[in-house]
Amino acid sequence: MASQFNPNDFSRFANFDIFETVYKVVHCHEIACHVLVPKALAERAQYTPSNPSPIILRIHGGGFISGSSLFPDFFSPWHLQLASRHEAVIVSCDYRLAPEATMDEIIADIDDFLTWTRTELPGFISGKCNVQVDTARILVAGDSAGGYLSLMTGLNHASEVRAVTASYPLIEAKSRHFTEAYVKPMFGFPQMPASLISEHKAKLKHTSTASIISADPQAQRAALMFSYIQNGKYDELIPLDRRDLFILDKIEDGARFPRGGVFIWDGKEDSVVPVEGSVRLADTVKELDPDLSFTLSIRDGDHGFDAASSIDEPWFFEGLKPLVSAWLA
Repeated sequence: MASQFNPNDFSRFANFDIFETVYKVVHCHEIACHVLVPKALAERAQYTPSNPSPIILRIHGGGFISGSSLFPDFFSPWHLQLASRHEAVIVSCDYRLAPEATMDEIIADIDDFLTWTRTELPGFISGKCNVQVDTARILVAGDSAGGYLSLMTGLNHASEVRAVTASYPLIEAKSRHFTEAYVKPMFGFPQMPASLISEHKAKLKHTSTASIISADPQAQRAALMFSYIQNGKYDELIPLDRRDLFILDKIEDGARFPRGGVFIWDGKEDSVVPVEGSVRLADTVKELDPDLSFTLSIRDGDHGFDAASSIDEPWFFEGLKPLVSAWLA
């Protein structure tokens, strides 16, 4: 499965200095994050004090099961383009992965990462490269499962972040696609057997100590991730009776996004996370929060179609425009 990815090709980060640190420790297990600083900004800051940089808080995808903070195939270049243009600092985190971790634990990690960013990042980064950051100007971004987490972060911390982006986010985990087993072609991958899940759970039961996995840098768990989707087992990851874990339910129950706005983009032919979830979110926001700046752009392509997209493409530029204005204000 992982052979279709290029986990060791970090060439997209060539124009950034990357600093790794630990933002959280759980039962002696260190959970890492990465701080990406445009090299041009870092070099200039050595000689001339810079204005505090805005922050892009980026959350990786991987179905909550796979992926990692710097996994290249999931780190779309638009983040780097936007950071370079506005001299922003990107912070990207690992987090505990399912099924070893519950959704509550995953969300707790993201909450703690936001707290770390707001309280510890300024001292950490100034000690590394003399760059200052403005923790009042945070744009949250996430892709796929990370898109779910970025939207949840926006709803849970609307006063702490300026705006939210989500690319092909998982929104309708209650849908048939995620809760029923049937043939679901994805990226040309074969149908994964349900036995992958049962065998994985069996291994966990026979583990003497609690297993914590917070990174899958080689995408070795990709097959397990696809098995959960293709065999409709996401109700085991996100319990169906937990309204607080479903974005549409949270909005219906009164939660609201940050006033800087939301921009979501989806591939029309997405085979991993059907676009209908984002359409339902757009309809829900239009009905319940009509004053919010909310843009949904549906483009041709499958999951991850934005891998070669530029922020200067008209659809991208226009979708980001109100959010960037709020972010930089």
